[in-house]
Amino acid sequence: MRRMRFSAIALILTLLGVRLAPRHDAQAPTIRVDAVSYDELGERIRGLEGRVIVVDFWADYCLPCKKEFPRLVALNHKYSSLGLTTISVSLDDPADDEAQARVRRFLTVQKANFANYVLKDTPEVWRAKLKIDGPPCLFVFDRRGQLVKKYHDRVDHDEVERIVAGLFE
Repeated sequence: MRRMRFSAIALILTLLGVRLAPRHDAQAPTIRVDAVSYDELGERIRGLEGRVIVVDFWADYCLPCKKEFPRLVALNHKYSSLGLTTISVSLDDPADDEAQARVRRFLTVQKANFANYVLKDTPEVWRAKLKIDGPPCLFVFDRRGQLVKKYHDRVDHDEVERIVAGLFE
């Protein structure tokens, strides 16, 4: 009788979606990373007119990029409901499977639940187009798609947040 009562209670709790013990096999959602060319990335950004946009160019080998990445995630969390679109763009070699696995792991751990890309252009191409030697690099665009600020070598995340907040006033 007691066993039947426990089974009935367990069944009801299961139907209600209540777990009796935490599941340890549940994994964090996998973060998607799409390979795009510089031109394709530009098209996607232009398609976001009407939104404030922050584009962060980073790489797994860039320690300052990885150290500051949580601030990008926090910025997205704070302002996405107001109209911020956050985009991360890895500059790691898209043909290097190990590097791409590290990128996906890092983004998953960071809970980077926004658009994540890897540039499939060669470093010579993206260096020339972005006018940088390497990451970190971050762009802020206003709702009209106009570049408000470009950061290179050193990103001042406090200033980025002030700029983003000001674009919503």
